[in-house]
Amino acid sequence: MVVEVVRSAQVPAPIDQVWAVVSDPERAPDWFSFADRTEVLSGEGVGQRRRQFGRWGRFRSEIDQEVTAFEPPTLIAWKHTKERIDGRDSPTYAKSTRFRIELAADGEHTTVSLRTVQEPTNLVRGVLMRLVGTKEIKRRMDESLARLARAVVSG
Repeated sequence: MVVEVVRSAQVPAPIDQVWAVVSDPERAPDWFSFADRTEVLSGEGVGQRRRQFGRWGRFRSEIDQEVTAFEPPTLIAWKHTKERIDGRDSPTYAKSTRFRIELAADGEHTTVSLRTVQEPTNLVRGVLMRLVGTKEIKRRMDESLARLARAVVSG
């Protein structure tokens, strides 16, 4: 069983302008609703290590990421390597979590797809993730896509 969430939207800007925002970790707080701040720990492109700070509900979250795909200007993907809630290791619901941002040029617009795939540690946790987590993830992805359109247009 995997838990997958996909959301897409069209951004009214050329692909290079959208790529400049989604590929820059410092711009993550401008558009990515999961991130209050993102730090690059090491590297660039594939293999880059980042730490994303944000919130999950009322809790502070930290997610260590490793970039697994980096293909300008169409694809950036990462996997979670460590997750913390309020400074402590978070409970393990997923064996793996992967996130992917894909861009497709469409004239003066860009179609942006956000995808997360999680492999639950067991069936019970998978059911919980589907019943509880996916609704919040969908909401935050939709919010991210709306914020991305504003961030790209405002420069």
